Amino acid sequence: MNRLVASSKAISNRPTITILGCFLFSLENDTLTITASNTENVVVSRIPVNFGSESGKVCVDAKRIIELLKAMPDCPVSFDINTSTNTILIRYTNGKYSFNGFAASEYPMDESMDANEKGSFNIPVTLVLSALDKVDFAIGTDTLRPIMTGVYWDITTDAITFVASDTHVLAKYRSTQTAPGVETNFILPGHVLALIRAFLGKQSEVRLTLTGKAVIFEGEDFKLRSTLIKGNYPNYNRVIPTNQPVNVSLDRYDFTNAVRRVAICADSNALIRLKISNNQIDVIAQDRDYNIGGEERIACDYAGDGIELGFNASYLLSVLNTLTTQKMVMKLVDASKPGVFLPSENDEYGEMTLLCMPLNIIPSE
Repeated sequence: MNRLVASSKAISNRPTITILGCFLFSLENDTLTITASNTENVVVSRIPVNFGSESGKVCVDAKRIIELLKAMPDCPVSFDINTSTNTILIRYTNGKYSFNGFAASEYPMDESMDANEKGSFNIPVTLVLSALDKVDFAIGTDTLRPIMTGVYWDITTDAITFVASDTHVLAKYRSTQTAPGVETNFILPGHVLALIRAFLGKQSEVRLTLTGKAVIFEGEDFKLRSTLIKGNYPNYNRVIPTNQPVNVSLDRYDFTNAVRRVAICADSNALIRLKISNNQIDVIAQDRDYNIGGEERIACDYAGDGIELGFNASYLLSVLNTLTTQKMVMKLVDASKPGVFLPSENDEYGEMTLLCMPLNIIPSE
C-alpha cells in the first residue's frame, strides 16, 4: 500500500491522456512491478507478492484503487487479473470488487530517455535528502524562468554542490562526502522532490545516472527517472560576496522571533530594517499608511562601524528557518549587497551558505 501511494506521486492530477492516470501492473513469478508516469517523471518499483501464479500485465486506475485499499482493513488482499479482457477482481476477507482495466500495450514507455549516458555514480541517500531539505525553500516558482524552478547540481570529481534560487534568496549546499569521479551538471525539477523523498527514504545508497535528457535514481527495488530542465543555470558564485567586513554572531532563535514579531507592523513591502552597532541589533518595522510600528533590540557579537540595511521579512524568515543551529553568523558588506547567513557549524554532510537580497532603504537619521 505504501509503495502504491509513493508511486502515485508520479501521476498528474489531470493526466493528458486517460492511460497516464493508471498504474501499469506487471507480474512475473513472485514479483509485482508497478509503473507510474506523467511522461516527465517515471517510477518503476518492485514488490514481492505471495502466490503469483502467472505472468501478465494490465493497467488499473490509480486513484480508484488507492482509495479502495485505504478504506480496507489491514488484511491480506488478492488480485485476480484476466489479461485477455483486462478485468480485475480484488478480494479480501469480507468482500470483492471488480474493475475494468486497460491493455498494457497502450501504456506509453519512452526508453530513449535512458540513452546517451553521460556519467553515473553512487551517492548516500542521507546526503541527497539533507541537501534537498536545505535548498528547496529557495526554489523559484516563476514559470517564465523555468531554469530557476529546480535544484542545480554542480558535480565535480570530488564534490557536489546543490543550489536553488528564486532571485530573492539563494541556498547553496556543498558536500565532499562522496566523490562522483565525473564533472557534469544538471537542473532537477522542483516538482519531483516529493517523489524522490518518497522512494529514497528507506535506502542507504542509490545509483545516480545522468543521460542527455534525464536523471535516473536507482535503488534496490525501484528506478526513478526525471526529465531535466533545459538551459544554463546562472553563475551562482558571482552573486555571493567574497569580502564581507561586517561579521555578526548572534542567537538565531532570538533573531528569528524578533523579526517575526516586528514584521506584524511592516508595510506592504514587508520591509524590516536592521540597525547594527556594537553588540546590538535593532529590528525595526513601520507602516506609515496605518501609523503603526514595532522595534526590538537583541544582543549580538559585533564590534565595528554601524551599518543599516533592509530585508523583506518573509524572505529573511525563510532563510532563518532553514538554519538549524542555535548560533548563526551574518556576513554583510553594505546596504546594497546581499546578506550571507551561515550556521555556527555545518552538519556532517556538507557546508551551507544562504543568501538574502536586500531592499532599498533611506538611512535613518
